[in-house]
Amino acid sequence: MVNMIKAEHLKLKHTFGLFLPIIAPFMVMFLALFFTGGFDRAFQAGAWNWWYTLFLPGMLSIVSYLCIKKDKKMKYHHILLLPFALEKSWLGKVGYCILVLLFSNFMMFIGTYVGGAISGTNISLWPGSVAALLLTLSYMWEIPLFLFLSARFGMFASIFTSMVLSIFGTVTLPSSSYWWVYPPCIPIRLMCPVLGIFPNGIPMPVDNQLYNTNVIIPGICLSLIWFLGITLCTTFWFKKKREA
Repeated sequence: MVNMIKAEHLKLKHTFGLFLPIIAPFMVMFLALFFTGGFDRAFQAGAWNWWYTLFLPGMLSIVSYLCIKKDKKMKYHHILLLPFALEKSWLGKVGYCILVLLFSNFMMFIGTYVGGAISGTNISLWPGSVAALLLTLSYMWEIPLFLFLSARFGMFASIFTSMVLSIFGTVTLPSSSYWWVYPPCIPIRLMCPVLGIFPNGIPMPVDNQLYNTNVIIPGICLSLIWFLGITLCTTFWFKKKREA
């Protein structure tokens, strides 16, 4: 599996997909600096909020498409001829995208932590690092979904789906007791007690009910269940290509 992940990395070498996980978080931080007027107390909250509600899902959809693009262009012939189970190639793509997700989230954490150190804001080392890890766990389920959409329908389907999921995940249920029903709400809801930010990006008072940390474990478990379910379904679908 390690070799499969390395192979996916090599496919993106010297392409935009290799730099996107670095460019995306710094683009968000630049926009936060621009719209908040500098390293003030709104910088961290704005940067993190824009990241996990919009830019992160968008980046994942593009990276997923780029991971499948070359294979799809060759109609998977080179993969079908390889002497190993076809599902290993699919799981290699999923594993690579997970590492990209983790890396990009920690780039976001480092950048906002440095900005926070300058401005003296309250999202410190511990909540920032926990947020990066939780966002990785709670967004992993989108990776096999975007890979499938990219392979089956193309880039537009993947990016459009990420936009729709993100918009409804932000404006519908994160503040209600039904946040767990809709998977895109889960990471947004988890960030409330971890970063102290409302779903709309406004800093949250410590006595607010959304500061309840009891949502974290259920949110992680639900996200992992979604991830395993979608990964199994899409792996089975990809395996069928050898029989087609």
